Amino acid sequence: MKKILPIALCAVLCGCGETTVVDLNNSAEVAEMQNVMELEYRDWAATAEKMTNSMLASGAFARVKNPVIAIGEIKNDTMQRFDTDILIKKIRKTLVNSGRAQVTTGFRNNKSAEDETTYAVRDTRGNAEYDASTIAGKGTLVAPNMSLTGKMLQRNLKLNSGWFSSVDTRVEYYLQLTLTDVKTGLSVWEDEQPIVKEGDHAPTW
Repeated sequence: MKKILPIALCAVLCGCGETTVVDLNNSAEVAEMQNVMELEYRDWAATAEKMTNSMLASGAFARVKNPVIAIGEIKNDTMQRFDTDILIKKIRKTLVNSGRAQVTTGFRNNKSAEDETTYAVRDTRGNAEYDASTIAGKGTLVAPNMSLTGKMLQRNLKLNSGWFSSVDTRVEYYLQLTLTDVKTGLSVWEDEQPIVKEGDHAPTW
């Protein structure tokens, strides 16, 4: 009996942990997600929607013939480590699917393209193993005429609510994006979206 007790206790302790898979297509489940101080799915989704709607409503794409966007540097200057593509992918997906603009994946920014296949295919020119008529010819790449750049910032502010109260933190995130006309070098659209949270366990350096 004594040997069974530790095993039973271990089983109880292991059973205390619980994992919930959230169906992101279910608005009720998404609304019931636990709140966290870090940036998470709901923040990305809401901010991407606001930024995209702002860009489309600005008229910036109407002023440029056949808008082709190159994604420039989107800097993460927060106290968290994450790939800014989490946000930008949502924005560019909506832009491309809207038919209002295209995004180049073949433009070499900082000496590398998002998709190097564009250049790998061209490197096969002269290779007898390939049908030359299926290889992209010279002068077929489309250069971007617009560039999207930006930055994600974070500020932590301590909140003192009383002598015996625990100190909470307000975390202010700011997403700043700029759309530039490459031909003129002029900004044709800019926006900033804040995300503000209050609580404990705030992300720090």
